[in-house]
Amino acid sequence: MGRGSGTFERLLDKATSQLLLETDWESILQICDLIRQGDTQAKYAVNSIKKKVNDKNPHVALYALEVMESVVKNCGQTVHDEVANKQTMEELKDLLKRQVEVNVRNKILYLIQAWAHAFRNEPKYKVVQDTYQIMKVEGPRLGGR
Repeated sequence: MGRGSGTFERLLDKATSQLLLETDWESILQICDLIRQGDTQAKYAVNSIKKKVNDKNPHVALYALEVMESVVKNCGQTVHDEVANKQTMEELKDLLKRQVEVNVRNKILYLIQAWAHAFRNEPKYKVVQDTYQIMKVEGPRLGGR
């Protein structure tokens, strides 16, 4: 975990608070800094963010997806390895099947599409492309509704 785990948890709680009216970019950027500097390990960070993504409160889940998007964009390969893998893709697909809040569903779909494009030339992240292709085929049925 490292010395930044307490700070990381506080920032993650702040960035995903159900009381937020808009995205807390300052906290998100500080989270990215902690990961990039090695104060918080990517595996720990991504697992903590995924817990928030699975929160029952759709506001918390949506803000957690914003955090996830930012760490993938800003923190490099260590985070990519934790997000662009079979386990995380399966978790996101499962969440899509359970999630009824349209904004959360749309954000998950958007992220998988964006990551499929971003990692299209990275063979080790092929699972993201595969997940995106499956989602395109399954379309509206993905949500089970």
